[in-house]
Amino acid sequence: MAGPGAESPISEQARSSHHLVAHALPDAKAARRARQIVREVLRDAGVDEPAVGDAELAVGELAANAVSHAEGPYEIRFVVAGGRPIWCEVIDSDSDLVGIPEVFAKLHQDASLDGPAHADEMPQESGHGLAIVHRLAGGRCRAYPTIICATGRPGKAVAFALPGGGCSF
Repeated sequence: MAGPGAESPISEQARSSHHLVAHALPDAKAARRARQIVREVLRDAGVDEPAVGDAELAVGELAANAVSHAEGPYEIRFVVAGGRPIWCEVIDSDSDLVGIPEVFAKLHQDASLDGPAHADEMPQESGHGLAIVHRLAGGRCRAYPTIICATGRPGKAVAFALPGGGCSF
């Protein structure tokens, strides 16, 4: 995070283009730090408090999942367009998507059939955090292979649309 007097991660020069802003997440406090970062980024962008709270919940779930199911390093990244954060990624060092796209596809299919996934159709041990993210992001969430900014090594991103950037929760 930038210190006092330092330039904001979203610089004035870059406000008219698409770019990526990445922050490292400490292993032991990844979920807490991810929530703090998304709160700061969205408040700075003028997003209303209820939507900020939803994004904090979503990113906290993804960061907790990353720490529980994969090794670090962990990152949180934002795609910024025209000075507004529009997409949030939580990154870990495990490039195996381990069924995450299938969980999102099932949730999306169930939502398009005029209703949420039934509890008995969801994985009993896992998947509930992904269901929360799917609901809060209005189905605008994905998982895909990526490269970790800090190391240049393969990893995975689990991501969702942010409120206030043309995509609303």
